Amino acid sequence: MRIAILGLIALGACSGRGPKALGGHPSWQKQGASGPVEQKPVTFAPSTEAAQEYNQGATPPPASELGDAVIAAVTAAAKSAGLGTPVADGRLFRACQQLAEIVPEEGIIAYSLVEFALHHNGIVEPSPHLLVVWGDIQSPQVIVEQLQPRLAEILADGASARVGIGAAVRDKDGTGAVVFALQASAVSTRPIPRALPAGGSFTLDAVVDSRYRSPEVFITRDTGSTERLELQLGASGAFRATVACKQHTGRQQVEITASDVQGSTVLANFPVYCGTTPPASLTVTPSIDDSPVSDPLEAEQRLLTLVNRDRAAHGLSPLAWDEQVAEVGRGHSREMRDTKVVAHISPTTGSAADRVKAAGIKTPVVLENVARAYGLGEAHLGLMNSPGHRANILSASATHLGIGVIYGAEISGRKEIFVTQVFTRVPPKLDPPAAIATLRSKIAGVAPGVEDAPKLQAIAQTMANQLAAGKTREQAYPQVKRDVDKLGNIYARVGSIITAAGDVDSLDGESIVGDVKPHAVGIGVAQGPHPELGDHAIWIVILLATKR
Repeated sequence: MRIAILGLIALGACSGRGPKALGGHPSWQKQGASGPVEQKPVTFAPSTEAAQEYNQGATPPPASELGDAVIAAVTAAAKSAGLGTPVADGRLFRACQQLAEIVPEEGIIAYSLVEFALHHNGIVEPSPHLLVVWGDIQSPQVIVEQLQPRLAEILADGASARVGIGAAVRDKDGTGAVVFALQASAVSTRPIPRALPAGGSFTLDAVVDSRYRSPEVFITRDTGSTERLELQLGASGAFRATVACKQHTGRQQVEITASDVQGSTVLANFPVYCGTTPPASLTVTPSIDDSPVSDPLEAEQRLLTLVNRDRAAHGLSPLAWDEQVAEVGRGHSREMRDTKVVAHISPTTGSAADRVKAAGIKTPVVLENVARAYGLGEAHLGLMNSPGHRANILSASATHLGIGVIYGAEISGRKEIFVTQVFTRVPPKLDPPAAIATLRSKIAGVAPGVEDAPKLQAIAQTMANQLAAGKTREQAYPQVKRDVDKLGNIYARVGSIITAAGDVDSLDGESIVGDVKPHAVGIGVAQGPHPELGDHAIWIVILLATKR
């Protein structure tokens, strides 16, 4: 009898975009007498009928001696820990049964297969904590004895909403695999269709648990783009959102996130199929992305390669490596390993932005993904399969990336990998005419007919140059006021917008113009140091004037 621990893939994104997701982990190689043995592709084709909707409700589990013994053990462990008793969910029992039929001998189940089993059975929450026991499946008490040492730890980690177990004979002598699952749940919804007709839509009606706040919903389209959906917020964590196919077809990945004291967390992540039927099977092909890596520095560079590979596939520039930022990531990954808490907000170091600032790094953009996994390829796949994390990886604002990888304990022949990805921005060299033209276009979009005023532009440019050279606003403004006052015979009023940004695209016409109805505009831009944004900040001075 042997047990394999399928510890979680925990994911998180720190940008207001969410997450933390749980999943199984893969191993495409197993050890043979002469070294690694190549694994073959695995096809998962459940024989049971697929759910037509997500969250149709928990169903009773099938009666069995093994199931009864495991439920009793989980109930006792939860009671001893002072926790609520997990619900024996027939949907999770079916998913475990299906996974038991295909789990490899080394006890590792690919993340994508676990997700497929959950979705096939109508479950939207992130992947559960999984344990696999190999042995005599006709000996329930022996199997329970193998599981019991892990129950308290998993329940304490928050996986206390539902329980499932499934077994399958795998050898001629009657031995087989038992897959056990404990799953967390912090969001409830009305039934959600797994498929929609072309152009169809549905209302996502949901409630998050009281310990969470600020729910958000994201959707990754079949085109690879990610959108944040508009929510109608209700009382006590309730919200609604319209999920519409629009012109899209095929798989649309929906994600629900919310925040707690540890930052943004994924509460649900599931596909909805537009104009097509959900697939009835999934084939997972071995990938070199998950070949073992013993050197953390090499692991960091391989993750960088995977990030830039996907950015290139979406027409984005590659991210440059930043060793100083990577060291910040290593520190956070080290803390996650020591505390076993995969989160963005630390009680000792604060948020990602706090950690970057404490390291003396000045940047207008700080995005963070964190993960615990057992394979680099699966960690990256999990991040890309999560709309919020994917948005960070494919951010058009980011220019640099530092990744910190720290190894943890060895489980089922694989070491835990704690990953922190920190995305930052170093603004490129400024093209002043292009920047001025961009800002001019933004203003004209909300104030048609506004005129360029060369004298105002000269004044604005002078002040922008002074700010970029290190002068304060108080030091630069007197000269601007004197020059503007000389134009009093032309303009009845001249208002100013003085700011610094990482790029001009961060400003929009409405925020610049406000309630003013300007007749003329003067724009000045210059690049120089800023105490928060770094040495390549763009100083922007905009003068908006109304004529007499």
